[in-house]
Amino acid sequence: MQRRTLLKMAGLAGFAALPITVAGCGGSQTESSAGATGDAGGEVSYWFWQDDSTDTTWQDLAEQFNSSQDRIHVNLQTIPLAQYQDQLVSALSSGTGPDACRFKDWWLGQLVSQKAIDPLDDYVNSWDGKTDVVEGLWATGKVPGDDTVYMLPHQFVTIYMYYRKSFFAEIDMDAPVSHEDVLAASEKLTDAGANRYGLDVRGGAGGQDQWAAWMLSGGAKMVDDSGQVILNDSTAAKVNQDYLDIESRLHAAPPGSISAAFAQVTANFQGGQTAMLIHHPGSLAAMREALGDDLGVVKMPGDGPTLGTMSGNVLLSSSQNKDAAWEWMSWLSSKEPMLTMSKSAQGQLPVLTSSREDEFYQSDEALQVALQAQETAVSWPALPGTSNVANATWSPAIQAAFLGQTTSQEMLDQLASDMSK
Repeated sequence: MQRRTLLKMAGLAGFAALPITVAGCGGSQTESSAGATGDAGGEVSYWFWQDDSTDTTWQDLAEQFNSSQDRIHVNLQTIPLAQYQDQLVSALSSGTGPDACRFKDWWLGQLVSQKAIDPLDDYVNSWDGKTDVVEGLWATGKVPGDDTVYMLPHQFVTIYMYYRKSFFAEIDMDAPVSHEDVLAASEKLTDAGANRYGLDVRGGAGGQDQWAAWMLSGGAKMVDDSGQVILNDSTAAKVNQDYLDIESRLHAAPPGSISAAFAQVTANFQGGQTAMLIHHPGSLAAMREALGDDLGVVKMPGDGPTLGTMSGNVLLSSSQNKDAAWEWMSWLSSKEPMLTMSKSAQGQLPVLTSSREDEFYQSDEALQVALQAQETAVSWPALPGTSNVANATWSPAIQAAFLGQTTSQEMLDQLASDMSK
């Protein structure tokens, strides 16, 4: 993909959305002057993606919201995540976008700079749920250098590490707590003849989050306090080289790892081909079903923070029914709907303090690891170039570095340049 603004990608978005109709009392779409007072009404168009297309949680919540009052009718439209960003940008450029939509934190910088997303401060400041949101998570809805809230937090994940307890027992090692432990265990556990390796490096789709968690936990930073990109400083180059070494020096990643995506790396871990997996609680249920008591969960090894990613909700500037759209968005981020979503097949970590105190989370050691990491987790910086890095340029850049076509420093110089644009 060429380096360009998202609005120039509209031609890529000719995919058909899949409409879902939910029960409720409809009404004409109107410009409301009710603010956040609860007097708004009419039709609200809401776009989202979901990981499990068979799950009905979103539809159930919309039906619950629509039936709870007779002023607002939410119409859901689901779009596959692989097509979502392009289709949203295309719709916004033609004035046919939704009133509100589900959104990823790394898309913020681009669309805020395009003035396609409305600030939420006036709504947030009059919202009863404001103080229930975990304080540090408000930052995921802001762009560097701007204290304005553009995205309402909803579902969050923190990256941690899974490991096979029995494999570590074989080499008389405890669970990894540092990058050095990961490298040492990877070297000791790798036996190509037995088809066993240390860790997938996942250079394909989605691997940017695994890599970012490694970088942050190793002490690298993406931006400094002023928002300037420092992803290519000397610390980052060293941490990145250690990650590259898993494949290039130790040969401790399984075949195909430099282009692997989610399905392959999870299958490798579940099948015993790898001893460790960097992921998040979204795969916890499947890992427990596959491995039982042999599954270990630890915070991301290293002294630094891990990566956290937010799927929140934004209000589109083109909406003609913003007050009603805000009512739906803020209702989704209230306690009971939050728990319903977080415990579902679509769920991630709740962003409310009250929801985190639920027994479901308090009694689960693995979820506690993720929640504790949430307190210091760092997100991808909401810069205009971040989306292009995460979605397009990271994968070929790291694959070239794995193959020795570029150095660690050259790889990071490219990514830092792309992120800064």
